[in-house]
Amino acid sequence: MAGGELASMNGTVVWDGVGTLRIRYDRTPTGLEPMAGSLFARLGERVLPVEALQSVEVAGDGLRFVLRDGADPLQAVSGVEVLGDLYDFPGADPALAERVAGEIRRTLSRRDVPAAAARWLLAPPPAPDRIAGRDATLSVANGQLTFTYERRAGRRKKAHGNPWSVRLDTILDVRWRPEQGGLGGRGYLRIGTDRTPLDRPKPKHDPAAMVSARGADLDVLFFAARLLTRIRP
Repeated sequence: MAGGELASMNGTVVWDGVGTLRIRYDRTPTGLEPMAGSLFARLGERVLPVEALQSVEVAGDGLRFVLRDGADPLQAVSGVEVLGDLYDFPGADPALAERVAGEIRRTLSRRDVPAAAARWLLAPPPAPDRIAGRDATLSVANGQLTFTYERRAGRRKKAHGNPWSVRLDTILDVRWRPEQGGLGGRGYLRIGTDRTPLDRPKPKHDPAAMVSARGADLDVLFFAARLLTRIRP
């Protein structure tokens, strides 16, 4: 395989022609929200084995990767609609985009890649073992996630005690949402276990949620993605 290096408005894609993609977020995309621009700048580079891809799409002058479920912890905690631009590369050379896409498709077809990944295929960004939010501090140690609530947290938040610890092997789900703006639009991290009720309170009242501090959305995102890989390797 020939491989190739494809420059786009959102960064540079390097395909080695064998089985590895390197994405360099070396450009500042125009037209994105400030948080998305900051995310590109902080990521720098990501390495994708071809097995992480479900498909490759070429539309107009752009190349877009669709990842398999369970391949990328960042996408798993946030949802495709929030971080979709990470794998969208508009403004690329159309002929090169078609050739690279064709090579990747042939590689995928030979490897018979299933729809869902059994393990994470992309590494999460580095994150600390402790992060402070608006109403709680989360820390990971000795196989447990501990919520230590701030004084401002209400009684419903502290319903399980303060601090409250959850074994990592009992956590089924980790979700992150960014700040939406407006009243009550804070970002948050929330976990789910087999004991989590279907009807959950708002994050500010939920013992299993931490409301993000202002301006800390990406720090919480990276913590959430790292937490997910501790739960499932």
